[in-house]
Amino acid sequence: MSLLSFQQALTDLIASPQLCVAARHNPNSTFAPYDLTLMERMRLRTAVFQKGMSVSCTLYRVNRITPIYTMLPYTCLLLGPQLVPLAEEFWQTFNRSDLQFKKEIELFAAFLQGKIRDESIQHPYLREILAMETAINELKFLPREKLLREEDHTGSLHPLIRTVPFDHEPEPLLYELSNMQVPAFMDSTGSYLLVIDYREEEMVFSTLPQFAEAVALNDL
Repeated sequence: MSLLSFQQALTDLIASPQLCVAARHNPNSTFAPYDLTLMERMRLRTAVFQKGMSVSCTLYRVNRITPIYTMLPYTCLLLGPQLVPLAEEFWQTFNRSDLQFKKEIELFAAFLQGKIRDESIQHPYLREILAMETAINELKFLPREKLLREEDHTGSLHPLIRTVPFDHEPEPLLYELSNMQVPAFMDSTGSYLLVIDYREEEMVFSTLPQFAEAVALNDL
């Protein structure tokens, strides 16, 4: 068990600069939860002062922020300066990661949705843009070619289509965001449904008034 505990402690240190700082100032209490030999404790106490540990922490954080920034770009743009503090809180809450893009963005999206629900984050467009990017990523990870070969989707929405409710007209928002501009704040202007269709090589986006959903989506 000692070797496994040593490896776990080292992994936890790399994943948390805060833990490294704690280990520098109070190693006994920091390493108390781990089943370590005296030699392993000494090695870890030495490691937290090495420059390489700082580099490892930085690389870990880069590896975790990359999928978020790459696959939730508009969400990140809307979060602005809140992004880094939120990411750090997320990493502390979910400090175990296999660094796979799909799982990482699912966890971060769920984390943000919780913040939106309890109003820890307040932004007029964040809920709908996060929902849109979550839907886009769901589609990207589906076995598209296999689903296209399956012909019987009678009576249900095609699995390569997602719909996202919007309180604001989607086109003006997405136009600004596509230019990496934060849209000016405006009140809700109605009830819309953004349709994302991935049956072609490129995703196709269209907007419907939400009351037309039941009729129009039957043709998709």
